[in-house]
Amino acid sequence: MGKKIILFFLTVFLVLMLIVLIKTFTFRSIQPKFKAIKTVLVNDSAVAHLQQGIRFKTISLSDSAKTDSSVFLAFHQFLGKTYPLIHQKLQLEKVGSTLIYTWKGKNLSLKPIILMAHQDVVPVEKASLSQWKADPFGGVIQNGKILGRGAADDKTSLFALLEAIEKLLQENHQPERTLYFVFGQDEEAGGKGVKAVAGLFKKRKIKADWVLDEGGEITKKEIPGLHGTPVALIGTSEKGYLSLDLKVNVEGGHSSMPKAETAVDVLITAIQKLRAKPFPASFGGSTGDFFRYLGPEMPFTSKMAIANQWLFKPLLFKIYEKSGGGNALIRTTIAPTILQAGIKDNVIPSSASATINFRLLPGTSIDAVFRHVKTAIDDDRVKIIKQNAFAAEASAVTSTQSSGFKQLEKAIVQNYPGTLIAPYLTVGATDSRQMTEISTNILRFVPVTDLEGMHGLNEKVGVDEYKKAIGFYYLLMKDLK
Repeated sequence: MGKKIILFFLTVFLVLMLIVLIKTFTFRSIQPKFKAIKTVLVNDSAVAHLQQGIRFKTISLSDSAKTDSSVFLAFHQFLGKTYPLIHQKLQLEKVGSTLIYTWKGKNLSLKPIILMAHQDVVPVEKASLSQWKADPFGGVIQNGKILGRGAADDKTSLFALLEAIEKLLQENHQPERTLYFVFGQDEEAGGKGVKAVAGLFKKRKIKADWVLDEGGEITKKEIPGLHGTPVALIGTSEKGYLSLDLKVNVEGGHSSMPKAETAVDVLITAIQKLRAKPFPASFGGSTGDFFRYLGPEMPFTSKMAIANQWLFKPLLFKIYEKSGGGNALIRTTIAPTILQAGIKDNVIPSSASATINFRLLPGTSIDAVFRHVKTAIDDDRVKIIKQNAFAAEASAVTSTQSSGFKQLEKAIVQNYPGTLIAPYLTVGATDSRQMTEISTNILRFVPVTDLEGMHGLNEKVGVDEYKKAIGFYYLLMKDLK
């Protein structure tokens, strides 16, 4: 009897191993194959233009009334002088300080394409100035890199696009289909500028074939198992955004006679209960596509686990949950960001509040998050209030079979030989989220390798990286069908 049991389990084990191995060896590469093309020569004046552009302090603030619009006006005048053909041959419209350039195509029956970047940058904290290696708005070059606020986010994209358009106009190029270039004024402060543009496009009944904005990049560092291999992360979806305020009002008093439970205690307990009930993990949508594209390229053990998620999914979840970045790719995240209570050290506060920020996985709605929070906390003393100013549902997932994705992956492989393609879930918010009613195919990608210092110290982009980005946009637009 004992031998039969052992034989049974051995047979089950061998069958499982056979299934695992078959699935692993049939998990084949789907990376696109295109021949590399000759690098586009870029004049050094393009570098000087980006340096000059960084010197304009186009800072956007949450309170738009405090944003210095005169800086944006001066920046626009600079663009007009720097790119004369663009301003002669393309139609320019302004919605506030947001710019719309229209390049009419040969075939007006084709749906247009929208290419985006943003003009605005985040402020530089005064306390951090001594830690910068140069003036954050100086645009100086150090060790082959252009340093300054906006170098990575997002003036490199903006100027690379403008340089590529100007070069194509010098060659009398006209695109087959109409191209719209939308350069936002306040992406870092909520995206009201592009939201207004989307409203204008909707009013004009403009429907785009696809949209390209910032989001993913080329990385050699971020993908476990592929360290050193360049991977182009193309954002095919974007997480939603929601902040909820938790407010508690309980009778306060003197700190010498504290009650068993104070407003602060109730609030802390509510946060702990919420953190103890995370949202479920998922490998669906863009993350599922990410595995399909990169799994076959990984070392054998990683490839085996990804090819056999029916068996190894719990293990993969545990691996991804260990890092903040990995966890953000597989679930709706919960982050307490602001806590407020008390006015004096010997006074027990009668009120306490917290702001909790959620980044929503595609497929999870704002209403679902609200219900989850209410159920998890389960305390009527905790009032849950939505902040609606910047709330946004998660985007739909753009298909890897869409014309935009196919065009983009071709341009990447041709311009950056040896680079792997990977669909990607963009965890940060971009202006493209305002365009969901204009196109069902929204992509997020910047043709630069491992952007440095975004929103932080010593933000920079390599001179050669910037020149290659110009060449990328030039060839992408020239090849658009």
